[in-house]
Formats: sequence, C-alpha cells, structure tokens
Amino acid sequence: MTKKKSAPAQTARQKYSIELRKLKVGKTEVTLLGTAHVSRESVADVELAINREKPDVVLVELDEGRAKNLQDPDHWKHMDIVQVIKTGKIYLLFSSILLSIFQKKMGDRLTSAPGAEFKKAIEVAREKEILCEFIDRDIRVTLKRAWQSVGFFAKMRLIAELVASLFISEKMEKDDIEKLKEKDALQTVLDALPPSFRRIREIVIDERDQYMAQKIRAATLHAKQKPKRALVVIGAGHLRGLEEALQSEHDLERLNAVRKPKLVRSLIAFLAPIFIIVAILTYITFSGNKKIDLASTLKTWVIIKCSVTAIITLAWAPHFLAYLGGVIVSPVSTFLPIIKSGWVAALVEAIFRKPEVTDFEGMAEATTRFKSFYRNRIFRIFMIFFLGQFSSAVGYWVFIWYV
Repeated sequence: MTKKKSAPAQTARQKYSIELRKLKVGKTEVTLLGTAHVSRESVADVELAINREKPDVVLVELDEGRAKNLQDPDHWKHMDIVQVIKTGKIYLLFSSILLSIFQKKMGDRLTSAPGAEFKKAIEVAREKEILCEFIDRDIRVTLKRAWQSVGFFAKMRLIAELVASLFISEKMEKDDIEKLKEKDALQTVLDALPPSFRRIREIVIDERDQYMAQKIRAATLHAKQKPKRALVVIGAGHLRGLEEALQSEHDLERLNAVRKPKLVRSLIAFLAPIFIIVAILTYITFSGNKKIDLASTLKTWVIIKCSVTAIITLAWAPHFLAYLGGVIVSPVSTFLPIIKSGWVAALVEAIFRKPEVTDFEGMAEATTRFKSFYRNRIFRIFMIFFLGQFSSAVGYWVFIWYV
C-alpha cells in the first residue's frame, strides 16, 4: 500500500530537478519554480515547466536593467567608468561587480552560466509568444538600501567578506548543487555574517521577497486580463519567503525608498574631524605644555598627510598623475569633503588608463591569481580608490597622535 502511494511522487520528482510549488492567487494558478542560479539542470527545468505548465505569463526574478544585461553579453562595452566615478556611484558598481563575479565563478564550477535559466525563460516565452515580465527590484535600489543600513566599518567588513569569497576555489560536487536549491549562494554569504548584519539580509532577501510577491499579485489579481496560469522563475532561496509574502499586500513605494543624505548628518561628518583637531590644539595651547606654532603645525599636517598617502597608494602603482593628484588632495580632503583623495586618484586613473573590454571580460579569471588581479584595470581603479580613502584616514590619525 505504501509503495503504490509513493510511486507517483517518485515519477513527479523525475520530471524536474526540484519540486514545483503551486498555489492560488485569486483565480490564477501560480507555479513557483525554484532554481539554483548556476545549475545546468535548472535551465532544463525552466524549458520543461513552460512546455508542460503552459502558463499565460512567465514572471522572472530579474529587474529591467539586469534582464537587458543578461541578453547583451557585451553590455560592459557601453559602460563609462569615468562617469560612474564622477557621479559618486563607485561603491555601487564595485558591490554589483563583486556579486556578479561571485555568481559567475559558481557557474563556471558547475558548467552553467549565471542566470542561464532566466535567459532561457525569456527566450522560450518569446518563442511561444507568452507574456514575460520582470518582477525583481532594481539592483541599484537594493544595493543602496543595504549600503545605507550599515556604518563605515561594517561596509569595509562586508566588502572584505565578498572579496575573500572570490579567491576561494573549491570543486563543487552534485551535493553542492542540491544545497544551492535550498539556499541561494548570496544568502549563504549573508548568513555567514554576524547578527549585526541582519538588516542587510532583510534588505537583500526578505524585502525582495515582498517586492516580488507584490509584483506577482499585480500581474494576477490587479491585471486587466487576469491570467489563468502563471509561472514564476526564481532562485530556490526565495521560495519559502515568497510563499508567505504572497498572502498579503506590500507597499512598493516603501520598498523602493532610498534615504537622501541629511544636511545635519553631512555637516557633522564634515565638522567632526576639524573639531577634533581644533580641540586638541586648543587644549595643548591653554594647558601650557607646549606652544603651538600655527605655520609649523600646518606644515606638519601637510607633510604627514601627503607622506602617508604617498606610501600607501604606491603599493598599487597608479598612473603618475593619479598618484600625484591623490597625494596633493590628501591634506585638503579633510576640510573639503567634496574632494577626496581616493576619488581624485581613481578618476584620474580611469581617464589615463581606461579599462578595456578584456578587463571586464577577465574579471572573474583575474581573481584566481594575484598577478592577474593586480594588472586588471578595473580592480586597479577600485584598489587605488580604496587605498586613497584609507590612507587619508590613516594620515589624519597619525597627525593626531603626533601632535
């Protein structure tokens, strides 16, 4: 009796590499197909699901920008990294590149390109003239919200964790693929972070579950022509959260909101370093321990800031003008927050050593060897930027210690 009952379940499992989940949203039958983003089996699952489930609409875990990039493998050619730095988006670009490289490396280990199942869903839907919609939140909004949720040192640690994960080379077996169908690769990285990073996990995973759930509800409950069947292609790590989120309405405006810099906070960030210096010099003067010579102190400030920046940034051999620009700007960057040593050095480096297409195409491979990483122009710009920012901060505290 038990064998007869278990036989159909076994047959069903053989259809797909992962079990489909079905639920009703209004009068629409919604099928959730959870994929491992880098599994070849997931690509076959998508085509099989569209052919067998015959959906009226296919909903894919992508935003418009990522969908466009996925269908255009040469999208890197159109990027102007100089403009990215000028508009202050270098942190967002760096975070986005780290995540894409991380996923690409996972795909290379499993012989499937990252996002290949999403690309297949778009292709098959178009071939069969099925409506295809993208339901994920704009990656830039997600990264901005995550970036704004933590402080400076937490940002540095998060970047360090992501960078470290790129240099880990492990052979992945079939069991590892099965684990990816239970938990997204990015989710695994976030779960490894301490509890203080819980807010980032909420933004990157939980908020996106709510956002995608609302987009699904919009495509089913609130559509002019309500579909009878809808197929949702998402990462397996979102399955549980999405099922729960589909039970209620969510405010997309709130989920899309990005905090604008507050004037008070900007003023505090600008005035705090100056206040500390003035307070220390005032204390020394009135305590009678030492007579302060303003000209001599200013000279010491310039020498220390320039020297520290010169020594630290030299490690990545920037272009001479980038090197010179970063060093010269370092003493004034504390008092002029719109001019930062790292930003100036990275901008000049990008202008005189503009990355080539091969630099973008070879980013994942560059993380396998330090020599390649060192020579890649994209990573060189990022490293010069971070070293410039870091050295300026170090120079500030060296001066405080010295006086």
